[in-house]
Amino acid sequence: MLPVKGLCMEMCPKEEIMMRKSKRLVHQLECNPHKMVKCFSRSAAGNSLSKPHILRPPPVLRDTISYLLNEVLSITNVPFNIVYDFIDDRLNSVRQDATIQAVSNQDWMAILPPIIRFHAFAAYKCYEYDVNTFDPFLNIKHFHESIFKIIKILLEDSDESTDELCSEMVSLLIVTNLGDYNVLQQALPFISKKNTLIKMAVLLSINIMNGNFEQLFKTYNTFPAIHQCVISVQLPMLRKIILKSMCMGFNCKNNYFPISILSKMLLHNEPRETIKECQNYCLTVVDDKVELSKSSFNNEVDEVRQIRIILN
Repeated sequence: MLPVKGLCMEMCPKEEIMMRKSKRLVHQLECNPHKMVKCFSRSAAGNSLSKPHILRPPPVLRDTISYLLNEVLSITNVPFNIVYDFIDDRLNSVRQDATIQAVSNQDWMAILPPIIRFHAFAAYKCYEYDVNTFDPFLNIKHFHESIFKIIKILLEDSDESTDELCSEMVSLLIVTNLGDYNVLQQALPFISKKNTLIKMAVLLSINIMNGNFEQLFKTYNTFPAIHQCVISVQLPMLRKIILKSMCMGFNCKNNYFPISILSKMLLHNEPRETIKECQNYCLTVVDDKVELSKSSFNNEVDEVRQIRIILN
């Protein structure tokens, strides 16, 4: 049986526009009636999602993504969590339309990358939001669903024209899951391409897995901004591990370590952030030095939710 082909040439089917207007379900970001965007919906009895007139073909899906990420994402007079929820829902609808129509690998390679970048950016942008305002687990779930799909496609259907995309997607998956052996295994088929960005991501992840954190502060600034976003989200956890390891390795009474050097190792922007980090774990700070003591380090306290600032 051939997959159904979409016939809706607008971002939102007319019947959905009429229904949502009648039930007052128009989102505050859809104040322009000509720029309403199809909602994500689940299949239910008597509600088929595969009707051609409600499905948008790939060119319309690409235009919808462009509108969401270029126009809606730039809105600043609405709280970002509301903007995020709206875009996330509409991007899920885009993926749903594409899945129902069984679009080609070429179409998927145009549809998925901007969605993946959005979820990577959102993980960084919304990091300090309350869990009731932003669900980081659902966001990373959507990220992984999309990126695993495109990596599967790249394994099946890749050539020189997709090398740059392959480099970005594989390396982004690795640095989102630093120290994850299973993710590194999935990246193995791509390492033979001798791609610098993939090799750099693999090397960083292996070093993190083996407890060697020097590579982190050496290479962080050499990664693209979107990669820095997902690395930054992991920094609070990594900083705690680094400090604990240093307290084990440098443990000695009255052994003080310079805050200036530690700041670079922990990727802090300012020394005061490093001091706050040390004090959080009950380490003694004297002037511009910290006493690295195994007995003083408190492993039971929460991580300091401070990430590296790289974006405006």
